[in-house]
Parts: sequence; structure tokens; C-alpha cells
Amino acid sequence: MNHLKLLGLLAVAVTALLAFAGSAPAASVTSSAGTTPNIVATSTNVAFHGAFTTVECKHSVIEWNVESHGAGVPVGGSIDSLDFTECNHAVTMNNKGGFAIHAAATTGDGTVTWTGGNITIHTSVGICTFTSNGTDIGTLDGKTGAVIDIKSAKIPRTAGNFLCGSSGTWTGSYNVTSPHTLEIH
Repeated sequence: MNHLKLLGLLAVAVTALLAFAGSAPAASVTSSAGTTPNIVATSTNVAFHGAFTTVECKHSVIEWNVESHGAGVPVGGSIDSLDFTECNHAVTMNNKGGFAIHAAATTGDGTVTWTGGNITIHTSVGICTFTSNGTDIGTLDGKTGAVIDIKSAKIPRTAGNFLCGSSGTWTGSYNVTSPHTLEIH
């Protein structure tokens, strides 16, 4: 009888663990129309901070094609456009890569990561190339009008002058302009 009770307790424990594993927050995104949107966000305060120089841009736009989302996967997709203009040094996008939003457990926000992005910055200390690889770039706050806050995304330097440092830090705040309502759940 003790073996039977032990087997019963093990079965209950395994069932509880499987239920807990399946209850991770869903990562899906919808617009106010209930459709899967493409995301467009703009910023007027972007900067790249290196070891000896800072590149500031007055305008940046991200256009992101949402290709996957739902239970068990982050919101993911390729970047259709990522540009930086009106900068104090030239910025070249070599490869835009893709973003992913990993939904938070209860807040409706998400952590944004960037993979496959490759950017070259021409500064007064030389040419610096940085490449993202699952780089945590910040958070998307879906509750305050949808804002992507990039507070201190460290992107590794993969080529260029050693004076650029081992990584560059991207900062800025992007307001989601399309869709007008964006929900992460």
C-alpha cells in the first residue's frame, strides 16, 4: 500500500510540474482591431556610446514585420527597416536582423531582444562595427501608449578600431506609431 501511495504522489507531482511548465506567459501581440500588426516605432533621441565617443541621432525608425507569436514562442519577426538619420557621425546598417519580444509573466510588458543586427559607425576614433546576438535591448511597455525603452543595450564590437571598446551601448526611446494600440499578452 505504501508503494501505491508513493506512486500516486509521484503522479500528482509530475502532473503539477507539467501544468506549471505549460503555464508560461503567452507571447502574442494584437492591435486594437484584433489582428497581428506590423510594428512601426520612431525615436528622436537615439545615441550609441562607445569607449571614447558618442554618436547621437535626431531620428530613427524601426519597421518590424511580426512573423510569429503565440503560446510557447516569443513575438518574433524580421526587421523591414531600421535607420538612423541626422547623426553627428555616419551610421550604416549592414544587416537589420530580427527582434523578439518575450512576454513578462503578469505585467503586459515584454523584454525586447535583437539578433543578427550588424551596424557600422564611422566616428572620430575610427570605424566601429557591432553585431547583436540575442542582445537584450530593453523593454516594450504596452500599457503607456506602447513605448520601446532602450536604456543601455550593450552590443558587442565585432570589427573595427579597438578604441571603439569591446561593446557599444545603444540608448533611446521609441514610440510605437503603428498600430495605434498594441497589446502584449
